[in-house]
Amino acid sequence: MMRHEFFNHHREGDSLVHLFDPRVKLIMLMVFVLIVVTIPYSHKELFLIYLMVPVLLAFFSRVSFLHYISKLMKLYPMILLISIFVPFFSTGSPPMWSAGFLNIYQQGLEKFLMINVKSVLILMMTIVLISTTDMSMFLRGMQKLKIPQTVIAVLSFMYRFIFLLIDEVERMMMAYHSRHVELSFRERLKTFGNMVAMLFVRTYERGERIYLAMESRGFTGRIYTIKDLHWKLSDSLVVAIFSFFMVIPLIVKI
Repeated sequence: MMRHEFFNHHREGDSLVHLFDPRVKLIMLMVFVLIVVTIPYSHKELFLIYLMVPVLLAFFSRVSFLHYISKLMKLYPMILLISIFVPFFSTGSPPMWSAGFLNIYQQGLEKFLMINVKSVLILMMTIVLISTTDMSMFLRGMQKLKIPQTVIAVLSFMYRFIFLLIDEVERMMMAYHSRHVELSFRERLKTFGNMVAMLFVRTYERGERIYLAMESRGFTGRIYTIKDLHWKLSDSLVVAIFSFFMVIPLIVKI
């Protein structure tokens, strides 16, 4: 069993959310994303309503909220890094705050808030649904929904081999610390640069070996699981009810 776990830590359970068909979860996620990204800034109070969706699902999954929060904190810095400079740019409007060469614009600040709030809501929904689903069954559900095979294969390999990459980094860091001597900042940068280059080389070589091994075993890119998925009437009802309650607040507000 892999030492490193991310989404699979709580995949086994008997809660209502765990028992949902992976295709139901995928459709719920797509509906949620579609609704959230269409909310304009003028209707920002709707975000509080849609925040209740992942919160309620997390509650019914009977998994600790701290687990979901820890996963969110690991992913959110990427969103912040992408959007951190948005408030400093605008098209034609005067700045609402200035300090030297720094200008913050209202239009840019609104975009920054919208990007972050929408991203956090989508991340929360994604983490709740994927954390309660076995990854192989989740990929099988994507396959059943006719999502392009290339996308499924990329996600499958990324998830399976990211743990090997983490192990590789840990071994390199252990070797570095075991040989650690007093180095200047410039020498440390040079050492880490060499480690990153070596990591890319090892990753490429491992990818070549994996490709040859899979090709020799006749891999076609299709995901097979022991347990197959079967769509039931209850699945259709769940999707219909979820979509109905997702659309109502937006229609009422508009």
